[in-house]
Amino acid sequence: MENGENNNLVPNIEVPTVPVVEQPTQPVVNTPVQSESQVMVQATNSEQPKQKKKIDKNLIVRLAAVLVVVLAVVAYFIFFFEWKPKEDPSDPKSVAYTYINSIIEKDFSRSFKYVYLPNNSFVDGDDYFTFISNNKKYNNISDKKIDSVNKIDKSQTNAEYEVILNDNTNYNLKLNMDSSGNWFVVVDNLFIEDWKIEVPGGSKLYIDDTLVDNNLAKKSDDHDIYTIPAIAPSKKEFKIVTSFDEYKTSFDVAGSNSGDKIIPELNKEDEINSSLEYIKDTWNSLYKDYLSNTPKTDVLKDYFDSSFKEEDMDKYYTKSFDSLTRKGNKNSVYTNIELSDIKINENKKSYIEGNNIIKIEFGYRVDFLVDYVYSGSTDSKEYMTRYSSIELIKDNNKYKMHKITDEKLLNYLKYIDKEFK
Repeated sequence: MENGENNNLVPNIEVPTVPVVEQPTQPVVNTPVQSESQVMVQATNSEQPKQKKKIDKNLIVRLAAVLVVVLAVVAYFIFFFEWKPKEDPSDPKSVAYTYINSIIEKDFSRSFKYVYLPNNSFVDGDDYFTFISNNKKYNNISDKKIDSVNKIDKSQTNAEYEVILNDNTNYNLKLNMDSSGNWFVVVDNLFIEDWKIEVPGGSKLYIDDTLVDNNLAKKSDDHDIYTIPAIAPSKKEFKIVTSFDEYKTSFDVAGSNSGDKIIPELNKEDEINSSLEYIKDTWNSLYKDYLSNTPKTDVLKDYFDSSFKEEDMDKYYTKSFDSLTRKGNKNSVYTNIELSDIKINENKKSYIEGNNIIKIEFGYRVDFLVDYVYSGSTDSKEYMTRYSSIELIKDNNKYKMHKITDEKLLNYLKYIDKEFK
């Protein structure tokens, strides 16, 4: 059976060998499988020329826009831009610009900040506003602009700059530097320099309610003469405080020049009247003391201030009343002498001489009897009048004689009947 089965098998037939002809070797190219992203890149690359054209057009548009902006900025600077330096008081060029520009903008409080004024000046913002408003060279410039500021000259503490407006108007400004290093504009004719005012010595002086530094005063007899470095030529209010009272007066400085001096009249009516009454009472009391032989030391203590010495009383007391009593002709003497009336000399105003000193220019009348020495005579009533002056000092609300400016106050000499002389 095994042999039968083998008979059914395909017999082993030898197949002749066919010779293999060798083909020329070709390089093997491996073509990788392309991914989706690579495909997209290739597609994009295929569109490159087209996209480049589009970018070039956008660039041109952008460059044109930039050019337009640049031209607009240039045009603005040429036609509209105004140079405005930083406001700096330590830079004279900046100060020159700021000063004129503030006037153009009518910001006068700002321009006034840059005005040169000496120490202890009496020029305020109102004075400056009045001055600048009335100054024709600054009229009608509110619509102008500053074109340039040019240095003309400059030293360590002085400078000069030219400010030119866009209509070719020009302003030459002089500037001074102060001790702190800041610059200020010198404004011509804004104030009067070294103006003087004479007041009672030792009193306090106020100008427009500002106390004046007494270091500005020099003494002259019983007065203080203040020299004000700068004062505006306008109406000023003055207040002078003495031990007598507070005196107020106004004065228009516009009528003055640099170096001028004024002397305000201080003649408070109540004080003058009380002084006159004191003089009248003192004159009569002195005459009574003379008749009663009161010691000179007591007379000095009661009626005169410490400047009078006992020996001075011969001239102002004893000899005066001796002469007055013995006047008349050889047959008569004067008796019942009394100072009956006293009044202010209207031609010579009474005024305060010092802080506690008042000078009185007055007229007075003396009544008396002519006592004839021969028998059978009848006394006659007479009177004499004249003008005189005296200085009183006030201490603790009490007057004393400070200076008798007319030695004939207590003496008879050419009295004129019925008329003050």
